[in-house]
Amino acid sequence: MLRVAHLSPDAPNVDVYLNDEPVAELQGVPYGTISPYLPVPAGTQNVKVYAAGDTSEPVIEADVDLAAGADYTVGAVGLVEDGSLTAQVYQDDNTPPAGDNARLRVVHASPDAGPVDVGAQGGGNLVEGLEFPNASDYAEVPAGTYTIEVKAAGTDQVALTVPDVALNAGVVYSAFAVGLAEDGSLDVILTEDSMAMPDTGGLSPGGVLLAGSLLFFSAAAAGILLLRRRLT
Repeated sequence: MLRVAHLSPDAPNVDVYLNDEPVAELQGVPYGTISPYLPVPAGTQNVKVYAAGDTSEPVIEADVDLAAGADYTVGAVGLVEDGSLTAQVYQDDNTPPAGDNARLRVVHASPDAGPVDVGAQGGGNLVEGLEFPNASDYAEVPAGTYTIEVKAAGTDQVALTVPDVALNAGVVYSAFAVGLAEDGSLDVILTEDSMAMPDTGGLSPGGVLLAGSLLFFSAAAAGILLLRRRLT
């Protein structure tokens, strides 16, 4: 399963191609969008990202090696302005958590923010020293509602506060820290990753695009939440 995340704050809307075929519902994708998962064949798959409406040259191209039965996120990270825009491949682990726990990882996708510590307000750090553009390990936490704080690593300086984050039992989440510290546009995009997927019945590459369309229209059910908070 493969999904695409537009995490570059100064990049235009983009069109996504898989093996030189346009993904029908991933055309004109704006910044901050994280697609549902698309079922794709195992092996090496080519992902190209173009500025919307312009296929003269991809702004990102990546060959992604996909293992059977595994889940992946391909993120467009960095900035167009300084030429750092690139594709970052994250291997996802959507194994259900134990008991009444939720599982959470953090992806640092803010290009001008330094290393960060992430944790619940009033509690210890869940993630320490996470640097752009890496993802943390997954951690299991008791289900509940939390106020999440993002701090400059090794300090008590709170860069971002996200209140009322509900983590449900049995669900795997990714929290993408996006935007720019410089202009106060830091955001968190929280996704529910471990949602049930339809039976695709052994799709051919053409069938992959059809399934992608069906999955896209169920994006609301995929639990994609954009939590916007100004810098504190």
